[in-house]
Amino acid sequence: MIKILFLIENITEGGAEKVLRTLVNNMDPCKFDITVQTLEQADPAQYLAPGIRYRAINRCKTGLGKKLFHCWVRLCAELKWLYPLYIKDDYDIEVAYLECGPTKFLAGSTNKKAKKLAWVHCDLLRREELARQADTMKPYYQVYDQVVCVSETVKRSYQFLFGYKPDATVVYNVNDEADILTKSEAFSVEHPGVPTFLAVGRLSYEKGNDRLVDACKMLKDAGYDFRLWLVGNGQERNNLTKQISEYGLENNVTFWGFQTNPYPYIRAADVIVTPSRYEGFSTVVTEALILGKPVVTTPCSGMDELLGDSEFGLITEDSVDGIYQGMKQMLEDPDLRAHYAKKAAIRGRDFSKDKLVKQTEQFFEELLE
Repeated sequence: MIKILFLIENITEGGAEKVLRTLVNNMDPCKFDITVQTLEQADPAQYLAPGIRYRAINRCKTGLGKKLFHCWVRLCAELKWLYPLYIKDDYDIEVAYLECGPTKFLAGSTNKKAKKLAWVHCDLLRREELARQADTMKPYYQVYDQVVCVSETVKRSYQFLFGYKPDATVVYNVNDEADILTKSEAFSVEHPGVPTFLAVGRLSYEKGNDRLVDACKMLKDAGYDFRLWLVGNGQERNNLTKQISEYGLENNVTFWGFQTNPYPYIRAADVIVTPSRYEGFSTVVTEALILGKPVVTTPCSGMDELLGDSEFGLITEDSVDGIYQGMKQMLEDPDLRAHYAKKAAIRGRDFSKDKLVKQTEQFFEELLE
């Protein structure tokens, strides 16, 4: 039995969090003894399968308590106290499953027996605040045995910033296609009767929804009738609301907020659009392929691995005009939408849960060999 610790800030919202839940919930319990530890308290029964151990570092319930504890945790990370105080155990493999916090925390591990992995989910070169911290973060990464990247683009960016020690490898994200298909039919979302685009994800700068709204203004000014659905919450919600109001797009754009089950919205929409400035390996695009939905996306990390040279989805230029042109093509050509829907369904078969879970399990087993 291989004992593995996965350390992450939370297991609720977010693409990396969803991927981790899918992975650990489907790993072989006869081979792996799994612990998931988070910074923030969550309800493990809601997110994790029976048999998976769960621990939370911060159990404070009040807002002030949480803020004070966050300051304490940051101090512990800098002094390398966090591991001996809150994490220590007899693990064979210890995984920091997200950049920054978890990577710093687990770098202080005193378990000399365990293999240590740092998982990288985003293009560090494109995420400017992390790229600026490269000199600060380099000593933390150097204590790990291996760095795991979710796409080849992410791996290249990591190596550009941090070099080739420790070694970096690519392990693709796991998605549960059967669960996605089942949940997509959990309820119906009424279609507005005109071509409808959908963007799913945090309303944050890196997701590029401001560029998407700019492209929607260009479409409206050009006389196109369409709708855009935004599923997700985030710090950019107010700015996007103001932008939509300034452009007079209130009748074109609908906020659906954060949805624990976004798949009926994906199923109801005509085209999934990803205007991101950077990604790691897009969970939403993978889910769109599994559901056989046409995709329009900027050329952020992992898209060429997912979609080829626009073979399975349309990759645009990385600009507002590029997003506009891609959406315009989909609006003007129903046959193109049908073509990409068929190609998406074909490509979606390559991301079966069983295949990717087995590959990840094999990676862990070979790591110890």
